[in-house]
Amino acid sequence: MAVSSHYKETGLFGVYAVGKPDCLDDLASAIMQEISKLRYRVTEEDAIRAQNQLKYLICNEQPTAEEIGRQLLAYGRIIPLAELFARIDAVDVATVKRVANKFLFDKDIAIAASGPVKLLPDHNWFRSCTSMLCY
Repeated sequence: MAVSSHYKETGLFGVYAVGKPDCLDDLASAIMQEISKLRYRVTEEDAIRAQNQLKYLICNEQPTAEEIGRQLLAYGRIIPLAELFARIDAVDVATVKRVANKFLFDKDIAIAASGPVKLLPDHNWFRSCTSMLCY
């Protein structure tokens, strides 16, 4: 599951995953492959699907104090739904690739894991995946 929190001058993007201890290397490879795809293999259909999924989630959730607070911190105001949808619709394939190149390519990452994670690749492996088109 992808997670994202954004604020006025900072943010967090990540992936939350659960896997069997003996399959962690496959899970790590799949995650890094999908992240790498954001740089060069996003299609118009991918962008439209993501836009529709996000709008669906927004429509089916009640605004929480946390979300209202996040908008106030990030924008100084509560964003009307029509404006929010227009901002979502403005994100195209080129935008996704540009942002992925700026924030994901050749960048340090943080990893947190718990449980029997002996077979999880080390940080250097994850870091190397951000600096090459290995997939």
